[in-house]
Amino acid sequence: MNKTEIKRKEIIDASFELMLTKGYEGTSIQDITDRINATKGLIYHYFDSKKDVAAAVIEEAIKPAYNEFWGHTWDKLYGGGENPLENIIAVIDKLYEKRGGDFSKTGCPLGNLILELSTKDLYLSRLTDEILIVWHAHIEKALLKAKEKRVIAKDADIINIGNFIIAGVEGCVMLSKSKHNKEVLKGCFDILKNYIRSLQLEKPLTP
Repeated sequence: MNKTEIKRKEIIDASFELMLTKGYEGTSIQDITDRINATKGLIYHYFDSKKDVAAAVIEEAIKPAYNEFWGHTWDKLYGGGENPLENIIAVIDKLYEKRGGDFSKTGCPLGNLILELSTKDLYLSRLTDEILIVWHAHIEKALLKAKEKRVIAKDADIINIGNFIIAGVEGCVMLSKSKHNKEVLKGCFDILKNYIRSLQLEKPLTP
C-alpha cells in the first residue's frame, strides 16, 4: 500500500476499534483523530462524514472478516473433512479460538451495529444486512453440499436452518458479552454444534 492507502486504513482500523467499544453514536470524529493523533482535516480528506467512515468500517473491516471465516463452511480449510456439517462446526470452533476472548468483552462487531443502527440509519443498516446475506449464503452452500452427499434429509429447510445457525452464533456472543464470560460462549457454542450434528442422518442415504 502507498502512504495514502496506509493512512486511510489507519483511520478505518481506529474507527473500527472505537465503534466496537463505544458504538457508532458514541464515537465522534474527535475520538478518531485523538486515537491516531491526527487532525479533523485529515479525516475529512478521506471521508465526507462519520457515516462514510462507518460505511468503510462495515465494508472494508467487518465484511472481509466474515468472508474469511464463513467462506470456509463449504471447504476443508479448517479441518472439517468431507462432511459439510463438520465444516460448519470447524468454522465455529475457529471463531471461538480466534475471537472468543474479544466477543466476551465487546460482543460481535456486526451484531452490535445491527442492534444500534437498524432503526436509526437505513443506509448503514442496509450494509450490515448485506453481510448477513453473504454469511447466510456461505452456510447455505455447505448445507446444499450436505444434501448432495445425503448427509442431511433432502427436504431439510436449509433457509431456516441457516437463519437459526446465524441467530445461534449471534445469541451466544451476546450472552457471553452480557455475562463477560468466555466460558458461557463455549458452552453455548457446544449446544449449537450439537444441534448441527443432529441434522445428520443416522445412516447417510446412498445416491
